[in-house]
Amino acid sequence: MASGGDDYDIEALTEKLKAFAMAQIKTTAKMDSKTVGKVAKECWPKALQTRVDSSVFPKVMDKTTKSINLDNKDQIRKFISEAAIQYDDVTTKTKEFKKHEKFLAEKIIGSGTGIKQTEISKTGGVDRMTDTSKYTGSHKERFDESGKGKGKEGRVDMVDNSGYVGNYKEQGTYDKKH
Repeated sequence: MASGGDDYDIEALTEKLKAFAMAQIKTTAKMDSKTVGKVAKECWPKALQTRVDSSVFPKVMDKTTKSINLDNKDQIRKFISEAAIQYDDVTTKTKEFKKHEKFLAEKIIGSGTGIKQTEISKTGGVDRMTDTSKYTGSHKERFDESGKGKGKEGRVDMVDNSGYVGNYKEQGTYDKKH
């Protein structure tokens, strides 16, 4: 499981960080400040979130690219290590950094990537709202019998500009009377 003396799976951690980066900045090569902030917000305790942005990321990032290279395992280890030091400082102050590293890494590995999934409604009202046969009033005019929308014909009352009053029943008979 662990490689390089870590108490956590560095490969799984790297893959999860790449997934976060892909969701945020559409690349799996690096993590910028925005991605690091998203990781901290989604995975770590609130007390650590501000410190990650202000202390950990600036210390670990590559100064020229202003990002963390996700292909560099040492840079990822340093990121987790610095975050563990900050976490110890804001919580227990026990100096058990390896224990905190494992905790923080496993929180990332076990998390989602921050992309919300749309779920099916459990309330049951959705069926009523999407069944066009139950529409009343002017809304029922917007759909045909199969439930397909009629487009502009269903939304707009078409005006008859023939010159006759709407309720006049003998339209077209004027010339026939004379």
